[in-house]
Amino acid sequence: MGHRCSSTGDEGAVHDLYDAWQNNPDPERASVARGEAIFNTRSFTIHGVNGLNLFSSDPLGANDVSGTCTTCHDSPNVGNHSLKLPLDIGVADANPPVLDVSGLPSFTVTCTDSTGPLAVHVFNVTDLGHAMINGQCADVGKVKGPILHGLQARAPYFHNGTAASLNDVVDFYDQRFNIGLSDQDKAGLVNFLETL
Repeated sequence: MGHRCSSTGDEGAVHDLYDAWQNNPDPERASVARGEAIFNTRSFTIHGVNGLNLFSSDPLGANDVSGTCTTCHDSPNVGNHSLKLPLDIGVADANPPVLDVSGLPSFTVTCTDSTGPLAVHVFNVTDLGHAMINGQCADVGKVKGPILHGLQARAPYFHNGTAASLNDVVDFYDQRFNIGLSDQDKAGLVNFLETL
């Protein structure tokens, strides 16, 4: 399956396991179906993602794009990212929204390149990410996207364990991308993610 990254957010429903539960009288099933629908369709602005659209050298340039959760988590009914593309969504930042990084070391990395988009750029991170492998400043903080299958059994979340619960994960994305999720939306997303 090819990469579904789209600037329109209209790539279709990636997840459809719980379509039949829409308007189900069982509130738990209805919540899972709402979460699936939000994952598939809630549009938000994806901005400042190193490796995607932070720098002009990124695949989408330095342009904000409209997307959904399925823009990156695009494998049908599983939610993995179909393209191996290390990204930095801010989880490795020294001061990310919501996440508890108090027990992690903090690294300040100054790019020594004197030309280009990263000339003397300074990163403050808790994890050097892919840059630890290749030494490239452009890869500071970038990590492989998570596998969502069996997610409920793998707390704590994110590569550095900074999200103790799926509630923390959803809160992080909501704040990081200013999605504007209600408490009911968040509960639905968590319930849906627990089923993968």
